[in-house]
Amino acid sequence: MLKKQAQIIITILFLLDLIIVGTCWNLAYFVRFYWFNQSFSLFGVLFPFAKVVPDFSEYFKATFVIVIFAAFCFVYSKMYNPKRISRYKAEFRSILKANIFLFVILTGITFYYRDFSYSRLQSIYFLLLSVLSLTVFRSIVRRILSYLRRKGKNLRRILIIGNRLTALKFIEKVRQNREIGFSVVGYVGEEKNSQLKEAYLGTYEDIPRLIEKQVIDQVYVALDSNQQSDLQRINYLLAEQLVDLNIVPDIYHTLNINPEILDLDGMPIIALRQSSVEGWNRVLKRTFDLVGATIAVILLIPFWILIPALIKLFSPGPIFYIQERMGLDGRSFNMLKFRSMHVDAEEETGAVWAKKDDDRRTPLGAFMRETSLDEIPQLFNVLAGSMSLVGPRPERPVFIKEFKNDIPNYMIRHKMKAGITGWAQVNGWRGNTSLGKRIECDIYYLTHWSIWFDLKIIVMTFFTGLKNPNAY
Repeated sequence: MLKKQAQIIITILFLLDLIIVGTCWNLAYFVRFYWFNQSFSLFGVLFPFAKVVPDFSEYFKATFVIVIFAAFCFVYSKMYNPKRISRYKAEFRSILKANIFLFVILTGITFYYRDFSYSRLQSIYFLLLSVLSLTVFRSIVRRILSYLRRKGKNLRRILIIGNRLTALKFIEKVRQNREIGFSVVGYVGEEKNSQLKEAYLGTYEDIPRLIEKQVIDQVYVALDSNQQSDLQRINYLLAEQLVDLNIVPDIYHTLNINPEILDLDGMPIIALRQSSVEGWNRVLKRTFDLVGATIAVILLIPFWILIPALIKLFSPGPIFYIQERMGLDGRSFNMLKFRSMHVDAEEETGAVWAKKDDDRRTPLGAFMRETSLDEIPQLFNVLAGSMSLVGPRPERPVFIKEFKNDIPNYMIRHKMKAGITGWAQVNGWRGNTSLGKRIECDIYYLTHWSIWFDLKIIVMTFFTGLKNPNAY
């Protein structure tokens, strides 16, 4: 019954999408020739004022062709694949891909069609209107379906195969996302697990009977990595069943950052550890760094004059101190600071952590380190691209050799560019504090990164991150 209902919903959705596209095509005509008829340049191409308004009937007649090709593009771009557990972003990508594909096809057709010259600008307006309208429409549909599912409608009855951590985590996600419309009937496994609150329905051999008796719509195999040998047995038991089968990979026994399923010529690959700052996110974060660092350099001009003068007054030697640190992907770079210690402070001790009342500091240096004023020159590291405004604090390679063996997942922090400030710093884990807690904060930042998170950390820095009693 549910599958038939789903087919009906998809058919209605398909028809409504085509109506929207056809409407956008005709609406773009009025936008171009009546509502926004003025000349302007776009990417170096001049779009002049339309002195002659073409007959609307020519555009209206083309609607049928537009809809036919749109239907092909929408199906090709997988706009009607099941999307219960997909994100808005994935659906938007499908919509954008379909419309760009359609735009390219129409551009090619109009290039060879000589009986009538269609407006280039009208086609661009059509692309924008179509993407916007379909995105808004699909968002409304999602909200309606989510509301119905939270009310107990349009549910999928699912059976969980597994009784350990992976199954537990999957069921937690289902509980937290009621809008996807999953109703967990129960789980099967070699034994009952008291941590799983759902009904224990039996062992693997009971699967065929349970699917028929409980009217199961979908089966989710959620086995831990040490249970993978059971897959062949489970596959045999499911061989003659017609339910949808899904595999939940065990990624909970391995630290994962921004996991994603990739496709290599039809072979799925799970990427467990990758930076969130890729593609346009990388461009956005870099732009944010350049703008923020430039503004900071200008606003801090008085400090560029005062601090060097005071350093020279309190201690002979250079104004700046250059120290090797490890940054993005384990690459070393030279980090710039205002000198806060005496010249050749580590000549006798070698590389050591600064301690309370460290006699290697100059009188001014102790104050600068406690108030983070010695970090100001790192703005030039940000401008040069070796650091970011926000990220895990960089450490010296000589210390990292020790830390990476003693602290689990320490090297993961180098999947993000090092920062002047960071989530660990604004939470008080700076200087001579717990390295374990610092790594937890760094991993949390890598997992939850967004440009808004960066802004939040920068704002918090002014209240909690600049002055720290543990910064010796």
